[in-house]
Amino acid sequence: MRILLLIFLLVGCSGYRFTQQENPLSQYGIQSLSVPMFYNYSNLPDVSADFTRETYSLLMGFSGLKLRSGYHPETDAVMICIIKSPEKLADTLKRGSSRVANQVAPKAVGTGREKFYIPGTTIMNLSIQVIVIKKPTEEELALLKSGIGDQVKLTSRVIFNENIPLNSQYTREILDEKGVQVVATQNAGVQRKTLEALSKQAAIQVRDMILYAF
Repeated sequence: MRILLLIFLLVGCSGYRFTQQENPLSQYGIQSLSVPMFYNYSNLPDVSADFTRETYSLLMGFSGLKLRSGYHPETDAVMICIIKSPEKLADTLKRGSSRVANQVAPKAVGTGREKFYIPGTTIMNLSIQVIVIKKPTEEELALLKSGIGDQVKLTSRVIFNENIPLNSQYTREILDEKGVQVVATQNAGVQRKTLEALSKQAAIQVRDMILYAF
């Protein structure tokens, strides 16, 4: 009987860790949090909206934490999130595996040509810097958003300053004959879906970082 009770308590406690949704920032006196639009410092366009929306949505799961969209100086703290990428686009969208073009699109390539290779998969590499600061001034916000913001040390007011790596891999489309004309459009769509998946991945990591770091 005692063994069964012990097992029940252990299972119950371990499950609690993953279902606990109380505001983990309350111990720092943070009951309200501003979440401005994520800053996009990457070399990929139009990624801020998805990342902001997904993270904001998950943070709403913390009961006792009042969220405000955008910057509001009256809130207890502000979360600054910066999407980053390698300097070169070729490193952001890095070539993964390759395919023989002659085999996957023989009619488009033609006959009598030597074997040559095209990208089969692309590896997308991004990162997100997450900073939570209590009652920042405009000067402090400008500093944290600058190129040296990631060097700012934790203090009683700077609760978080973390960089989260994000990466994913997707398969590039390649079609033969008339389909070749729409390959670029299809690949853009695949890339867009990969970014949407990364935004969800980033939101989960930001939430868990806040939930389990204390």
